[in-house]
Amino acid sequence: MNEDPTTISAPAIKAGAAIASAAGAQVVESASKATSIFSDLFVLNWPNIASAAAAIYTLALLAEFCWKKFWRPFFERMGWIKPKPRLVLTPSEWAALRPTESD
Repeated sequence: MNEDPTTISAPAIKAGAAIASAAGAQVVESASKATSIFSDLFVLNWPNIASAAAAIYTLALLAEFCWKKFWRPFFERMGWIKPKPRLVLTPSEWAALRPTESD
């Protein structure tokens, strides 16, 4: 049985093995990068402190937005918390707020 040196026997298996080994190499490389990133993350220096502060501030803004727009109205509709009292002004209070001509 003479085999032609240019033909590949079981090309699907060989291609699959090549792809798997390349993917495995990428996983190992990315894991080593991730460990270096996490080891750098826990070192206290000014860029890391600033990044942590920015992340905490961003999460606080997101939480405030979600509370005002979604969670509080939902809890008010469910009756779990009291609605905020609305500001109702009498005509005399409106007159006191309006600027007079002498101002």
